Amino acid sequence: MQTEESSRKPGPRDSIVENTQTELITKDAESIIPVLEEEGDVSVLEKECVRKPSVRETLILAYSSLGAIYGDIGTSPLYVLNSIQYPHDTPTPDDIYGAISAIFYMFIIIVLAKYAIIVLTYGPNEGEGGQVAIYAKIARCLRAGPKGVIIPGTPERSDAILLKRTETSSSFVSNALDLDSWAKKPAVVKQISLISLFGCFLGCSLVFSDGLLTPTTSVLSAIAGIQVAKPDFNYVLLVSELVIIFLFAIQQLGSHRISHLFAPIITLWLIGLIICGIINITSHPSIFRALSPYYAIKLLKNVGIDALGGVMLAITGTEAMFADLGHFGRAPTQIGISFVFVTLVITYLGQGAYLVNHPEGLADVFYLSIPGTTGSPQYWVMFVLATLSTIIASQALILGVFSILSQLINLDCFPKLKVKHVSASYAGKVYIPVANFLLLVGVCATTAGFKNLNNVTAAYGLGISLDFVVTSVLMIICMTYVYEFKWYVTTLFCLVFVPLELCLVIANIKKVPHGAWFPLMMCAIFLSFLVFWRYCRDKTVSRQLASRVRLTELYPDCKTAEVVDLRGRSAAQEYEEENASIPALVTSYHGASSDDTLNLFQRINTRFGVVKRHTMPGACIIYSDTPHQDIVSPNTVPRVYAKIIREFGSIPSLVVFCRMRVLSIPLVPIEERVLVSATKVPGHFKCVVRFGFMEQVRIDKEIGDHILKEFISVKDLQQYEDEQIPILHVFEKNEIRAKEYKDSEHATKNPARIASRYVRQFMINQLFSPVDAVFQHNDRCVTWSCESDEERGKLFIGGTTII
Repeated sequence: MQTEESSRKPGPRDSIVENTQTELITKDAESIIPVLEEEGDVSVLEKECVRKPSVRETLILAYSSLGAIYGDIGTSPLYVLNSIQYPHDTPTPDDIYGAISAIFYMFIIIVLAKYAIIVLTYGPNEGEGGQVAIYAKIARCLRAGPKGVIIPGTPERSDAILLKRTETSSSFVSNALDLDSWAKKPAVVKQISLISLFGCFLGCSLVFSDGLLTPTTSVLSAIAGIQVAKPDFNYVLLVSELVIIFLFAIQQLGSHRISHLFAPIITLWLIGLIICGIINITSHPSIFRALSPYYAIKLLKNVGIDALGGVMLAITGTEAMFADLGHFGRAPTQIGISFVFVTLVITYLGQGAYLVNHPEGLADVFYLSIPGTTGSPQYWVMFVLATLSTIIASQALILGVFSILSQLINLDCFPKLKVKHVSASYAGKVYIPVANFLLLVGVCATTAGFKNLNNVTAAYGLGISLDFVVTSVLMIICMTYVYEFKWYVTTLFCLVFVPLELCLVIANIKKVPHGAWFPLMMCAIFLSFLVFWRYCRDKTVSRQLASRVRLTELYPDCKTAEVVDLRGRSAAQEYEEENASIPALVTSYHGASSDDTLNLFQRINTRFGVVKRHTMPGACIIYSDTPHQDIVSPNTVPRVYAKIIREFGSIPSLVVFCRMRVLSIPLVPIEERVLVSATKVPGHFKCVVRFGFMEQVRIDKEIGDHILKEFISVKDLQQYEDEQIPILHVFEKNEIRAKEYKDSEHATKNPARIASRYVRQFMINQLFSPVDAVFQHNDRCVTWSCESDEERGKLFIGGTTII
């Protein structure tokens, strides 16, 4: 049903310039509503693509995970037993039993009990793992996440409902936490949120620093193994660098292809370990006595806590297993670690059985324990598999770095690097080209710096043990606030795991003078960057949100309009009122007649005073720095729109506030691509353009025409030359600058404060502002086939954001 105005015959072209009425250039509101009600529910689209993997798919993923996750922990038998400190120079049977027992129970407690059962069950957030996932769950529960960020997993209204909002008085005010418990007092919650964020950044920094050491250690150990068979081989460093370059070059293939490539190798390696272990166990069956905790306690009593420094090497790669969860899922990961556990227990028992009979072979126990003589066919088979497997061992951590960075980018805690999704089946399988290159450079530099395996092994272990402690602290907070476990449950978790992990930290601290200072230094650098970036983004977003302009500040006649509060209304009443208000938004304002509505928006506040608003034929699509707020806030407009109004006093007849959104589904049907709704201002609309995570975020001519079809009628289209409506894409580009504290209010003679202000200004102006500008590239999402059209069709308007 069309209004009387919309059914009139179109006038001459110049009449369109003077006429600001939306009816002459837009479709009637009733044609927009079905799109909102039938196609606007994001959750429907996403739920249709979510299904539980079959048993066959789960087993295939578990098999694939062997090649991507368990290379590190699966190659630990190469060096663990000869890295443990024993009470005697030549270990006695009890010493060997104690080492095997300590490894067995360390694996049971940390890897299986803590990670495979507890952390993988209660830690993931929306299928993602790592400390970022735990923090996201905590922040969502405490409602203390980064400003302007929708944390994954947050119950979110569909795009259609957001577009239909007419007031914001109370709709998005979070319910207060239950204050019955002291742990939920606002002051305590604030401190807990800060501790969680810091723990998240610290854990990520430790993984990043470990990401430099793990590939270095694994590749150097693999290439150094060639010297065992050929002692005159002197190109270990050169070949290691070439292997590292190859390893990072193939990351662009994606984790699914890489895992299928590496899985057969790791599977053969694990089968070989089982065969060797069983054969060795038959030579000394009493080795099963080592499964008694008595021998582990006896070893710790004789050697002290230092013995744990070598034992911990048996569980390296555990944190990467949790970080890689998004690539494979929980069930496949748990199945994979169960198989690896059985394999490693048999392997260590077999090596222990060999050492009981040949304690002098401790220094090279792995190769000497291979059944047969040195140089036999089975020896070379295991040698080749060991070399390939140790090269693959770093894959788990590389994928873990990609997953963690992807989550940090989503939480606005890291520069917006380009993230490529490499699988349509799993959104968590990602590849980040820039991060891959930077990690390649860092690993090559680390390898060249340490030069040989002995040097890098001395630095290995401290970062991993610290990471265990950080994860435990975050899990304790998560159990307390997210799952609200009883106090004795979290206390039991703390008492079982934290003391043991602190012992691992203490045992590895002695490595600091011998090389462990390097991961600590790199962790401090990464941590400083993450904290600094989050601080700057928080200040920037706060300024951007504060700079938004209310409609009443631009349109003075709107001040008489009634403000409606939705608080206290029932769901049915709100639904009816929202649906009833949509048609009126195009032609009326709070029940006013069409003419009254137009009169409310005829006068505008400009730098020249209050003047009559002028319109011109054409369309303007605005992309601001606060796109989500443009959609959910009907009473405010972005600063870039206010600048156009105040500086020029003239706007196109059609204005669209556009937000681009990537959904958690691989592809979005073309009919579901664009959602639109009217705003309070005639001729002004809100639009959400949605893409799947496997699609390239691009607004080309086809999508641009699709957007306009939601507003422009055929009759109005005929008023333009060649029936082509001139479209101007407006982008907000602001320069970020640090506050200079020149006013007398902030004057100080304190040298420390003056120095801190200088450092702050330098870091923001010379580091944050340029880097942030590089990755704020909304304009690149709008493309033309002709470069000249792109030059004419884009307009950049901005200013200075002082933080």
